[in-house]
Amino acid sequence: MNTRKTFVLIFAMASLASMLSCEKSDDNDDNGDPSSLSDPPAASFTITPASGNTSTVFTLDASASTDDEDNLSELLFRWDFTNNGNWNTPPSSDPIAQYQFAAEGTYTIKLEVTDTDELSGTTTRQVTITDTGNLPPNAPANPQPEDGETGQDLSLTLYWTCSDPNQDQLSYDVYFGTSNPPPAVENGILANSYSTGQLSENTTYYWKIVAFDEADLSTEGPVWEFTTQSGFMCGDPFTDPRNNKTYGTLEVTNSLGTQCWMTANINIGTMIGGTQEMTDNGVIEKYCYDDIENNCDGYGALYQWNELMQYVSTEEAQGICPGGWHVASDLDWGGLEEFIGMPMSQIILTGLRGTDEAKFLKENSPDNIGFDALFNGYRNNGGTFNAIGSYATFATSTQSNLNLAYVRYLFNDHDQILRDKYEKAFGFGVRCVKDN
Repeated sequence: MNTRKTFVLIFAMASLASMLSCEKSDDNDDNGDPSSLSDPPAASFTITPASGNTSTVFTLDASASTDDEDNLSELLFRWDFTNNGNWNTPPSSDPIAQYQFAAEGTYTIKLEVTDTDELSGTTTRQVTITDTGNLPPNAPANPQPEDGETGQDLSLTLYWTCSDPNQDQLSYDVYFGTSNPPPAVENGILANSYSTGQLSENTTYYWKIVAFDEADLSTEGPVWEFTTQSGFMCGDPFTDPRNNKTYGTLEVTNSLGTQCWMTANINIGTMIGGTQEMTDNGVIEKYCYDDIENNCDGYGALYQWNELMQYVSTEEAQGICPGGWHVASDLDWGGLEEFIGMPMSQIILTGLRGTDEAKFLKENSPDNIGFDALFNGYRNNGGTFNAIGSYATFATSTQSNLNLAYVRYLFNDHDQILRDKYEKAFGFGVRCVKDN
C-alpha cells in the first residue's frame, strides 16, 4: 500500500473514532448521568366553573398533565392560587384541588408538576371573581302544622323555617285568617313562630310568611292551610291529637259556672326513670309507677310540678294538657268539691275535709259520678314510688310558694278528701279541664 492511501485510511478511522467519542459525550452530563436528557412534565389544568363569585368553590383539575417517563400517579402537584410566589399546598399526588376566593378580582393560578426525576413544569391560568352582593332570603318552608293537616287544636303555635344566603338576621310578616289570601296579622317579628289564639271549630285557616333580610329584600312563602277539629260537646270522648289517646269527659256545674273535666289522668310524654329529675329540655317527660310503661296506660302518668306546668307558673296554664285545656287549679278542684256536696267552709281548709264526698269521685265506688279516680300512687322527692292501690293523687296548677304546690289526695279506706301542699319535686297525677 502506498503512503498516500495509508494516510487517508488512518485519517478516516481517526475521524470515525472522534465522532463516536463526541456522540458518547453528548449522551451523558458532566457526571456521566444519562437522565439529563429527560424532559420535564407538561403541566396542564382546568378550572370549574370558569368564573364565579366569592361564594363559589372552584375545582382545579390537573389530570391532563403528562410526562414522557412517568404515569400520572407518579407525579406530584402543588398550587399557588394567587401566583404570589408562595405555594398554598404541599406537593401531593392528588391532581385535584379546590379553592374559594375571599374577594373579587382577577387571579392567576399557578400549577407546578414534578416527576420522579425531580424535574418540574409549570403553567398558569386566570379566573375572574365577582362579589356576590346581597341576595334575598330563601323561601319560608317546613310549616307546622303541615300544609293540609286536619283535626288541629283550637289553639296553636305556627312554626316555619327560613334561611338567608348572606346569613342576614331575618324578620317576618305573618298573614293568617280564614280567607285566601289571608290578611296580615303581624309585621317584623324576629321569631319563626306565631301563636294563633283561640280558633273556631271545624274551620279551615290559611297562612303565609314573608321573610325580610337586613337590606329589606324579601321573599314570600306559599299559602299553607290547616283545618281545626270538629265541634266538641262535654260528655263526648276527647282524643288528644298529640298521641291519639282518648279521654272521657264530665260536665260539672257550680258557682264558678260550667266546667268540663277529663275523666282520666293525662298520659303524655316520654318515660324517664323514677330516680331522674325532669328537665326543661323541650320534651314532655313522665314517670310511670315502678318504671313500668303499662302503669301509665292504666293509671295515667306522674309529673313533677315544673314539668306538668311546662316551666311556667301561671295558674291554669295549659302545661302538659292539649290545646284548649289547662291543668286543673286549686279553684277548679274547689268547684268540683262544691258540685259533689262539700260545703264552702270545708273547701277552703287544708287537711282532710268534708265527710264522704270522695265516694262520688272514686272509680270503684257505686256512687261514682264518672270522675273515675284511680289509686295511682305517687313518686316521692327521693325518686321512689309509693301507695299505688291506696292513694289517688292529683297535682294542681296552683303553687303555694316557690317550693310547694297544692294537691288533692283520695284514699281507698275512707271518703274524705285531702287538700294539702307538697314539694314540687314529688310526682303526681294530673287532670285537665277545658278552657272556658
